[in-house]
Amino acid sequence: MSSTWRARLLGDREDPRRRLHALFGGPAPAAGQPPVRATEWARGVLDDRASDRPLDTTAATRELRQAEPRLTLRAATFLAEHVTRR
Repeated sequence: MSSTWRARLLGDREDPRRRLHALFGGPAPAAGQPPVRATEWARGVLDDRASDRPLDTTAATRELRQAEPRLTLRAATFLAEHVTRR
């Protein structure tokens, strides 16, 4: 059973930084931070969207998961929280 499928079925207990590092690569993230490549990708996705309305964490999470379906809810939320803090 794949870890993504298991996370959807049983709940996600995986460290979101590990999931993001597995998807986007690059250097391992510092404590409490998402990987740099994942953050850059997320900013690019959110900057390229059609709407000019400011994003909250929930809307950003939805946008990120639509752009990359392999993101689990926990990983996408973790990334959205860091990107929308600006």
